[in-house]
Amino acid sequence: MTLYELSRQYADTAAALRERIRLVEALREQETDDSRRLMLDHRLRLLRSMWRDTRALSIHLEHYYERGASRNANYLI
Repeated sequence: MTLYELSRQYADTAAALRERIRLVEALREQETDDSRRLMLDHRLRLLRSMWRDTRALSIHLEHYYERGASRNANYLI
């Protein structure tokens, strides 16, 4: 498997996470119980963090071998 192929898998995962975020946001808007809303807020924070990291890694891997490509400092050794 190449890094580009791996980046496509991360992109697919990021898309699935984004869809899940949309679903949880819709649930939160309909929820009337404050404790459930807080739980959904927490879930949204975690999902958004996962989505940002997954998307960033996908972009990083997609352009890993390109000369002059911007590098994300989080993924440098």
